[in-house]
Amino acid sequence: MNSRLEKALSAVCLALTLALAVLVVYFGYVQYYREYHAALLIVAMLAGAAVSSFLCCAFHEAGHVLFGACCGFRFHAVHVWFVHVFRSGRGVRMAFGRAPQEDAGSAEMLPVAACGLRGRYALTAAGGLLFSFLWFAAAFLVFLFAASVHFAAYALVAASLPYAFYLLLVNLIPFVQPPTDGAVVLGLLRWDASAQTMVALLSVECCLMQGQTPAQIAEAYYYGVPQLPEDDPYFILLTDHRLARAIDGGEAERAAALSDRLKGLAAYVPEYCRGGIAADVLFAECAIKQNKEEARRLYPAVRGYLREERTVSARRVAAAYALYAEGNAPACLRCIEEAENLLPLLGVPGMAAYEKKLLACLREEAEAQAAE
Repeated sequence: MNSRLEKALSAVCLALTLALAVLVVYFGYVQYYREYHAALLIVAMLAGAAVSSFLCCAFHEAGHVLFGACCGFRFHAVHVWFVHVFRSGRGVRMAFGRAPQEDAGSAEMLPVAACGLRGRYALTAAGGLLFSFLWFAAAFLVFLFAASVHFAAYALVAASLPYAFYLLLVNLIPFVQPPTDGAVVLGLLRWDASAQTMVALLSVECCLMQGQTPAQIAEAYYYGVPQLPEDDPYFILLTDHRLARAIDGGEAERAAALSDRLKGLAAYVPEYCRGGIAADVLFAECAIKQNKEEARRLYPAVRGYLREERTVSARRVAAAYALYAEGNAPACLRCIEEAENLLPLLGVPGMAAYEKKLLACLREEAEAQAAE
């Protein structure tokens, strides 16, 4: 589906949602104005819509989590509006902040077994669609039988009908920027090039979950996939994984070439992974190419991400910049210590081993520089 068609369909979905929202408010007013003050009706329906729409989004992500758990995926993180729940070490934590991508919600489930990934991931994606349909059906029934229900039920359930309609519709339509649930399921059914690359990426994540570092994972997962357009999100993510594999394997020339490739794809990188990929490119410029001028040029666009993200990889990239671009060994060592403190919270064993290896190399270089 081309971008123009996607924009047109998005506009249609939004227009239908707004029309439905006006209808829900008007119908609620007509149905209950004899019992409640007009201002109270409007405020209650708007407040109920906000609360129930949040719950509607959470219910959609719960579908992914539940189906994913039943299909052999491990919970890693879920984001609903401003609420972020994520695995940290052996526990689960909650934080509040802006969504990490364009969507209001997202669920990240990591595979722990490689067999049948295509079908299991299709079911995981379909779980969100099913739960969205169930919520939409419940809201529609309350709206349809408003004369028989209390106003509180209408305000808390029927008021979410516009958002439930929008969430279901935009996930059913196979948008590719970013890929919706419908696009994922359809691609897996067709077994197109994007779907094959997506399953290869899932296989890489599965190996990482099993404790393998990027360079220990079979090369076929990285390079034995069909050719994709350079603006395809899965091609960009695959290139980023290839960069990690080259760095882990000590392939400096390949890592430099892949870093340059990612820089050339900057205009196509989706918002939800832009910061992480830019940080990976910056690390390559610092630790692999040791190009101070280019690292300093790239840093302003990554500075905010590195400061906001309290992750091992973000602190590792900050350490590399401090060491190679600024020549500040003490600052590098401070960032390394922060990263090492975060290592036990990293829920992917293979990535933990990879990060530990890179941090050890940075520490050795920093200590040597500090001793001079």
